Amino acid sequence: MGIRMNTPMSEVQAVIRAEAERVERLTIRALSYLGEQCVIKARDRSSEESWFDQTGNLRSSIGYVIAHNGSIIGYSDFQQVKNGSEGVQTGKEFATELIKKYSIGYALVVVAGMNYAEYVEAMDNKDVLATPELFARKELPKMMQKLSKQVAK
Repeated sequence: MGIRMNTPMSEVQAVIRAEAERVERLTIRALSYLGEQCVIKARDRSSEESWFDQTGNLRSSIGYVIAHNGSIIGYSDFQQVKNGSEGVQTGKEFATELIKKYSIGYALVVVAGMNYAEYVEAMDNKDVLATPELFARKELPKMMQKLSKQVAK
């Protein structure tokens, strides 16, 4: 006894394609949310918790980029602080360079693009990306679990 499919293959492919696009939208939304939360944790802190902005470049260089299979699909705004236009450009360029390392699957890269960001954390004992990284490591499993439930609907 055989079973015959009466639905044209093009309709089946259209349904599969629509579902894949829905999963991609949900994934990008989750990664964007996580990226935004990391940027907020890095940029929006009191002067006691953070560093003093002289030029605004370091704070302006903080942002994120999202890629899928090596193609960039979204950036944060790399918002300029004070006269930190150099930071905006440097942050975006640095994020673009780092994301190239991830050519398979989805990737979220959060950066502080100025070359002295690590110095500020190490020498001045000021938190630049340490807290956002810990936050992301804690939140990512929860977000993936939530994403799995959304995909299953």
